[in-house]
Amino acid sequence: MSDDYLWDQSGPRDPEIARLEELLRPFRQQPSMLAPTVQLTPDDTDAEAAGQRPQTAHVSPAGTEANAGRSWRIQRTPLSTYGWLALHLAAAALVLLAAGGWWQIHRSLPPGWEVTIFDGSPSAPSRRVTAHRDLRTGGSLETGSSEKALIKVAEIGNVNVDPGTRVRLIRTRAGDHRLELTRGTIHATILAPPGQFFVETPSATVVDLGCAYTLTIDGEGAGLVTVALGWVGFEWHGRESLIPAGFIAATRPGIGPGTPFHADTSPAVRDALEAIDIDPASPAAAATLGVVLTSSTERDEATLWHLLARVQPSQRDRVFDRLARFVPPPPAVTRDGIREGRRDMLDRWWDALGLGTIAWWRNWRVQRSGIRD
Repeated sequence: MSDDYLWDQSGPRDPEIARLEELLRPFRQQPSMLAPTVQLTPDDTDAEAAGQRPQTAHVSPAGTEANAGRSWRIQRTPLSTYGWLALHLAAAALVLLAAGGWWQIHRSLPPGWEVTIFDGSPSAPSRRVTAHRDLRTGGSLETGSSEKALIKVAEIGNVNVDPGTRVRLIRTRAGDHRLELTRGTIHATILAPPGQFFVETPSATVVDLGCAYTLTIDGEGAGLVTVALGWVGFEWHGRESLIPAGFIAATRPGIGPGTPFHADTSPAVRDALEAIDIDPASPAAAATLGVVLTSSTERDEATLWHLLARVQPSQRDRVFDRLARFVPPPPAVTRDGIREGRRDMLDRWWDALGLGTIAWWRNWRVQRSGIRD
């Protein structure tokens, strides 16, 4: 095929090119609207003789003998106002299409949190950033044996992740940011109203009530939460624990949240509390409870409050008397009511401990699950 045909259609047509032209003919642009009109006209010799400078470029197309020796020029007809308007509209449409495509792509991505991964090996001279990534909804993060990570929890706080830990982002939206801890240790610092951040574990849900805490889960699903600031709620199938700052609580598969105890509690008392949590109706429960009551002091108010509802009704008078030595029961809180396990009386006594109002916890339960006590 001659190159002349590609330039000005003066040469022979290649059959394949001809076929393509016929297929594309319905889609060709209209010259009068979107492109300058190109015309080949004889040179205006009179204008040149008068010293006027030609305004168009000259070409010499192949043609008949009548064209021999004659120069031709390309005349470009300026676009009309409507033509320029069409060009601008077409450009704007392309920009909108591109922006819309970008927005649609990013809109389809699930929301996520920013993650920074560090070299956490003991031999590292300093904390060194090794990677940045996003933890998207439904996605998981697993740190290696020498890695740590920092997760930015939306705009409400941070979670530091220790080596050998696996977490998954369940959900993130206003008022409901939810992480799952399968194994390992995290350190959460949340600065938000109560009930905004949750950590699901195999044996309990950890509800942040405006605090800083450390949570560890082992390979069997058992865990331990240690609260540094504020307090934390533990919940599993209606069983609940409220852990204030300076306290620790365990959680066990099939049992759920355990009774909180002070960080300085002796191993013997911890073992006694574990026995009560596992089987409060056991024949040895009375003796086991005696170990806890004998060792308890004013700092153990939160532990005694939880035991009011966890020991057998026949043993609740013993706990009532011990707690009353440190914090007298408020008006309208009676011995009979505590024996019966009345929630309203238990809540009034909790508020009297000076650890913060229990209404935060009750309001969260109503909002999230519709549970009213």
